[in-house]
Amino acid sequence: MDSKKAEALRKKYWEGKTKLDEERELKIHTSASMVTEDPDQAYFNYLTKKSAQNPLGEEFDDEILDLIDTENNELKPKKSILTYWYIAASLVLVISASIIFKNEFTKSKKPIQVAQVDTYDDPEKAFEETKRALLLISSKLNRTTEYASEFSKFEESQKTLKQN
Repeated sequence: MDSKKAEALRKKYWEGKTKLDEERELKIHTSASMVTEDPDQAYFNYLTKKSAQNPLGEEFDDEILDLIDTENNELKPKKSILTYWYIAASLVLVISASIIFKNEFTKSKKPIQVAQVDTYDDPEKAFEETKRALLLISSKLNRTTEYASEFSKFEESQKTLKQN
């Protein structure tokens, strides 16, 4: 293998993008290289030695996988009756709220019926009552003009402040 291809394989290997056959080819190339100070050669030699020693054995892998399976099963949340009660209560709440809102918004507002029949037989008495009602309304309106005059004073003071 030429040095350019070997260098490209090394770069690809350290980026984690090689396939198994490319890794084997790189291991063969580094083990066959004459440079003894090559860090890749030392690394691959170390890997081959470690893979040959299997101090833990096959039982260790099986035990670990069994533990992983049992821990995953234990960590799954178990649905209790209380969970179903919460779900049922929330559904009842949502349904009842929707029914109440539906009923409130669909109620037809009955129009207020205004009496069209004269309430007073005597026209003078009706005139006096109307006059009294209009005076009451005008007195209330006069109070608002007092407040409006205070606003006009406020506007005048603002104008003088702006001028200064």
